[in-house]
Amino acid sequence: MNPFPIVIASLRRHWIMNILFVLLIAVAVAIGVGITAQERALRQGSAKAADKFDILIAAPGSQTEIVMNTIFLRHSAINLLDGQHWASLMTDPRVEIAAPLAFGDSWQDYSIVGSTPQFVAYLSDGLASGHIFENIEQAVIGAAVPLEIGDEFEPSHGHGAEAELEHHHGVHLQVVGKMKPTGTPWDSAIIVAVEQVWDIHALPTGHDEDEDHDHNGAAEEHHDEHEDQDHDEAAEHHDEDHEHEHEHQVIDHIGPPFDADALPGVPALVVRPKSVAAAYTLRADYRTDHSTAFFPAEVLVEMYRLLGNAGSVMRAMALGSQGLVVAAILAAILALMQLYRKQFAVLRALGAPRSYVFGAIWSYVSILVVIGAIAGLGLGWFVAQSVSTVFTAETGMALQATISGSEISLAGGFVLIGLVLATVPAFLLYRRPVVEALRNS
Repeated sequence: MNPFPIVIASLRRHWIMNILFVLLIAVAVAIGVGITAQERALRQGSAKAADKFDILIAAPGSQTEIVMNTIFLRHSAINLLDGQHWASLMTDPRVEIAAPLAFGDSWQDYSIVGSTPQFVAYLSDGLASGHIFENIEQAVIGAAVPLEIGDEFEPSHGHGAEAELEHHHGVHLQVVGKMKPTGTPWDSAIIVAVEQVWDIHALPTGHDEDEDHDHNGAAEEHHDEHEDQDHDEAAEHHDEDHEHEHEHQVIDHIGPPFDADALPGVPALVVRPKSVAAAYTLRADYRTDHSTAFFPAEVLVEMYRLLGNAGSVMRAMALGSQGLVVAAILAAILALMQLYRKQFAVLRALGAPRSYVFGAIWSYVSILVVIGAIAGLGLGWFVAQSVSTVFTAETGMALQATISGSEISLAGGFVLIGLVLATVPAFLLYRRPVVEALRNS
């Protein structure tokens, strides 16, 4: 005898309760699926974000903080690496690219980072449009910055609440280029010449300033010739000059080569070595009392380990919740089956074998478990993808949640457990005597 007609009839008759059962199962599966999918997306996204940062060299301090500052642009106060300790990197034959990074300013909560033209070209593998900055009055923006080529903006000091005080530097920068999307927090960055950041904070600019001094001297001589007639006007602007702390210098060129005696401190340097051997020797050479060098991947591995431990705890909790959900559903189905005990007793009295009763009840529970598990896969992916979208919007790090073999195995394991547990209510009604069932109906 085919048990499916009575199974379909039961599903239709109590469709509201069956939908609730399926939703409970779907939520239980979705919790586990969402955790594993989101954890994998976070690993892949962070690894991609660090892909261009082979070696980081900075002042001694927390490597995690250095990674958060440089790769993820989550700025915090860190020590500066003195210029005398990183100047030799710019001419080291083991180095393909060595780029200083300077932070401190922002525009509408978008970080402004000072670096070199070579670093911009390397970071996004070329530009989507425009050209790389050629002087300290130009900037290149990330793909997610809401500016266009030709737009001008005024940097503010600091980030977040500090920048909201509108402490501007009194300079205007022009957008001349836009990077390709990188899927990293640098899509929300504004990159300028590192000399711009140094100059705007009254620091040495890393270049020979003799020509600038000659230019300023000529200006002072010209000023002396007209000192009497312009004395009142100069006095009027004296306070304004002090607000800006110094006159911005005229810088003839940007980027390396730098003058080692005129290099200020920087939060970090990004180094791309020419070979794997060079990477390890550079890391060893710059692990001193004055500097630290490390592979960002080393820090990410430790973060993944902590993430994995937390994920294991959450998965264990999800597994426990799944077990409770299955037990609760089976108890509810067992109670529901009591409503059908007379019908099954009548079928047994009419000659239906016990296997028919067992198959009907087992099929009923199994269908609910399978449908719930499939729905849970979709719900788990949707939740993970939604979390990834929010995370991407908040951090700029592109995350893409996907369903892989591990999530399918998790749902499959849940189905297997459900199929095994479905034998419980089926067996209880299977072994119940027909006379007893009819008498108690």
